Amino acid sequence: MAEDQAITLRNVRRLCAIAMVLVPGACVLDWFAYREHFAAFLLLRILSSVCLVPVLWVTRTSWGQRNYRVFTVLVPMIPALFISLMIRQSGDPASSYYAGLTLCLVAIGLMFHWTFKESAVALVLTFVFYLGANAEALWQGVSSRTLGTFINNCVFILLNGVVILSGSFYHHRIRIREFLTRVEVEQQREELESRNDELVSALRQLRETESQLFQSEKLASLGRMSAGIIHEINNPLNFANQALFVLKKKGKHLPEDQREGFEQIVGDIKEGIGRVSTIVGDLRSFSHADSGAYEMLDLTVTVQNAERLMAKELKDSGVALSLSLPPNLNVYGDRNQIIQVMINLIQNSIHALMRRESPCIEIGFAESTTQVQLITQDNGCGIPAENLSKIFDPFFTTKDVGEGMGMGLSVCFRMMTQMAGSIEAVSRLGEWTQFTLTFPKSPPAAEGAAPTFST
Repeated sequence: MAEDQAITLRNVRRLCAIAMVLVPGACVLDWFAYREHFAAFLLLRILSSVCLVPVLWVTRTSWGQRNYRVFTVLVPMIPALFISLMIRQSGDPASSYYAGLTLCLVAIGLMFHWTFKESAVALVLTFVFYLGANAEALWQGVSSRTLGTFINNCVFILLNGVVILSGSFYHHRIRIREFLTRVEVEQQREELESRNDELVSALRQLRETESQLFQSEKLASLGRMSAGIIHEINNPLNFANQALFVLKKKGKHLPEDQREGFEQIVGDIKEGIGRVSTIVGDLRSFSHADSGAYEMLDLTVTVQNAERLMAKELKDSGVALSLSLPPNLNVYGDRNQIIQVMINLIQNSIHALMRRESPCIEIGFAESTTQVQLITQDNGCGIPAENLSKIFDPFFTTKDVGEGMGMGLSVCFRMMTQMAGSIEAVSRLGEWTQFTLTFPKSPPAAEGAAPTFST
């Protein structure tokens, strides 16, 4: 109905415009057929066009929008009425102007897609107009030849009407069938588009899952390898520490002038062994996915503990740390692991803020019904887009040799995974970097939650 209304009103306006031009333009026929009535016929043609003007206006009103089917009969009957008046003016029942009436029926009937009822009404009105136009002349009497031509014209109008009635009936059914087919095709197209969107979404999720599984497999493989390395390194470190202890005791018997240099050398060795022990500790934390001391804890207090541990380094580097966390921000996790994750993130931010104006780190939060997000952002140098997807890979680092092994964020990733949380990173090169840590508000329903890795 909506489509029929739009098409009908559009065709009404077009046909009104065409009739307003063609009906007066056909006065050339009057000049050759009824030159003595030329002025009267021209006036009737102009009046016909004038009568179509208010019809155009009514189609724009709300009443016209609701009763749009009225115009399918009204518009063709206005020219038909004035053609009938011209036939009456001519006083000739055998006038060839009856063809104008059939033209109104055929041309306009095709353009308006009449229904059977509308076609019948238009045919009856046209026939009544034609009879009315010739009633007076027939009453006064006409020749048998003129009467025969009149009857021939009536039969032709009626036959033409029968054809239009039949065509309207079948054409209307064809239009409905064509419309339903079009609707079905459109629905199938929308369904295909919907399924295509679902497939695209499923493919994207599969790729993300594949990336997560690939990352998890790399971490698992490295964990198994690290366990063996740790065992092999720990034994020599223990021997070295014991030997260093004995060596330090022996150094007390050296002459005073040699003792200072000796102790300095021993101190350097101890510092080197300490660095190796730290690396081994990181590897141990990375490789052993133990359950930890998971409990409900106040995230704000835990982050404040990490802030106190990093206070000296923050002060020495001139970095301002802004903490905007409410009290009693309860999450489920391991206190020591959260502190270690925060220390790693703060250390990375300090390194990224070197030689930056007004260096600062802002720590805020976002909360939902099931999760708490801890958001750490610095105004450092940022991370290049090509590196952003690699920062959680073990041993990936952009620092100079000796400044880091690339284990910090890998350890953070593993710890957040163990706590059934996630870690995400976004950055804008040269402007800022943001890490988002997501913690559950309650213990997970099932153990072994899949790790979440996104950048």
